[in-house]
Amino acid sequence: MDTDPKLSVDEVQLKVHASNWEEAIQVAAKPLVDGKKITNDYVTAMIDSVKKLGPYIVIAPGLALGHARPSEAVHQTGFAIATLAEPVKFGNKDNDPVDLVVILASTSDTAHLSLLQKIVMFLNDSQNLETLRRAKTREDAKHIAEQINGGDQ
Repeated sequence: MDTDPKLSVDEVQLKVHASNWEEAIQVAAKPLVDGKKITNDYVTAMIDSVKKLGPYIVIAPGLALGHARPSEAVHQTGFAIATLAEPVKFGNKDNDPVDLVVILASTSDTAHLSLLQKIVMFLNDSQNLETLRRAKTREDAKHIAEQINGGDQ
């Protein structure tokens, strides 16, 4: 089941609204909660990690990678991506404000690696980043998911 997780079109949200960084994590994680891949306990763990350790999840200009340790709150390895209608500050002086939130949930220390590699390859291309930030429609979301999954949905 977790051997080669895919990003579904429903896990790509475009131009969503969040008033602060906590809400940005909650909104970005919602498809994983709704799909029962994670519970709200995992969302709380991600937020608590940032409160405890600082905004380390803001890994590049405008990009946050929300995650927490594998736990019983993760039922299935998965990812979700959300672009924000208005950027929010996480408190990272170098990379704020954030307009792109990627949520990572893994059932183990290694279950997420293949999808993480696909997402990193996608995000390393500045043209893909720009396409993602400009995307507005479900068709755009489908195209992004297909690109990240290597052409298959």
